[in-house]
Amino acid sequence: MRRRRVALAGLMVAAVLAGGCAAVEPARPSAQPSPAPYGTGPMIVAVSSDGVVVADPGSGSYRGYSSRGELRWTDREAYRQDADAVCAARCPDAVLSAPAGDVPTWRRPMGHAALGGAAGKRVLSVRGPSDAVLAESTPGKGGWLTLLRNGVKRTRIPISSAVGLLWVEDPARSAALIAYDDPDVAGADIRWFRRDRHGWRPTGRTAPAAGVWGACLADGGDLTVLTGPSARMLVNGRTVPLRTDLRVAAECAAGRDGAVVLDRWVDERGVRHTAVRGVGVDGRQIWARELAAEATVSADPDGRRFALVHDGTAEIVDARGRTTSRFGGVVAAAFAGKGELVTLDAGARPKRLKLG
Repeated sequence: MRRRRVALAGLMVAAVLAGGCAAVEPARPSAQPSPAPYGTGPMIVAVSSDGVVVADPGSGSYRGYSSRGELRWTDREAYRQDADAVCAARCPDAVLSAPAGDVPTWRRPMGHAALGGAAGKRVLSVRGPSDAVLAESTPGKGGWLTLLRNGVKRTRIPISSAVGLLWVEDPARSAALIAYDDPDVAGADIRWFRRDRHGWRPTGRTAPAAGVWGACLADGGDLTVLTGPSARMLVNGRTVPLRTDLRVAAECAAGRDGAVVLDRWVDERGVRHTAVRGVGVDGRQIWARELAAEATVSADPDGRRFALVHDGTAEIVDARGRTTSRFGGVVAAAFAGKGELVTLDAGARPKRLKLG
C-alpha cells in the first residue's frame, strides 16, 4: 500500500471531499497529543499476527517490526520514493515497489534482495517469488494485471491502468478485489479473486468501477463495501444499498457481521470533522458518531467491534456504537486478528493489545 498524502485517506481518495452531516459536537480538551492532519502522521501500512509495517514521517522511513515490537528493518529510500509496501506471507517480511520503475525489493530481517521478474511493475500482493500479483501499464494504452501462480501458467487480465489501482484483501488474505481510486475511470471493472493452492485466481465476478473510489472486504470475502458516489454493499454477491444519512460514504472498515462508513470535511473555521456510521449487513444505519476531529476506523474481523482513533485515543466501540474501552497515546490502530489490536504512538512505535 502506498503512503497517502493529506488529500487521501487509507485506500480511499474521498477524504478531501466535503460532506454534509448533522450538528457536530464541540471538540473536547484532551491530555493526549493532538494527531497530525490525516495522512501526515505515522500510519500502519500492513499488519498481521506476526508483525507490522509502519510508515514513519518522523524518521522518513518504512519500518518493519516483529510481533514483540522488535525493529527488524528500515527503508528510507522506499519511503522517499512513495513505494507500495505489502507484507509477504508474514509481516514484517515485505516487498517494496516504487512507482519510478525500480526493481521491487524484498525486506526481511536478514537483509534485502531484489524480486526477480517484477522490474517496472507494482507489486500488489506477494507470498513468494512465484505467488504474487503484479500490475503494469503504459500511459494512454492500458495495462495488465499478472497473477503469478505456483506450478501453473500465469494469468494476465487487462486493466485500465496500474496507476490508482487498488488491491484489497480480506483479513484472512483468502479473498481480494481490485478497484480504482478514480470514480470517473472509464471502461474499468471491479474484479474479485480467491486463493487456491496455486495462488490467486479470478472468480469471474465483476462490477462497473464507475462511481467507486475505494472498498473494504470482510473476513472470508462474503461482504464487500464499495465507497464513493455509488457506494453500496455486496453481501454474498447480492447488491445491498447503504442506508445512512451521510452525504457520501467516503471510507469504510468491514467485518463479517457489520461495517463502518465515514465521511470527513473541514468547516469554515478550518476545523476537521469526521462523521462515522455503523451499518448492519442489511445496509441500514445502526449507530452514529460525530467527531470534531480527524478520525480513522479499523474493524475486528468479526465486525462486532471497531477501533476509532481520534484526539490521541483509540476508542473501542461495539456493534451498537457503545464505547467499551479507551487507550491513550495512540495516533493509529489496526486489528491484526480477532481481539488483537496493534496501535502506534506519536513516535510510530507499535504496541499490541489483547481485547477481552
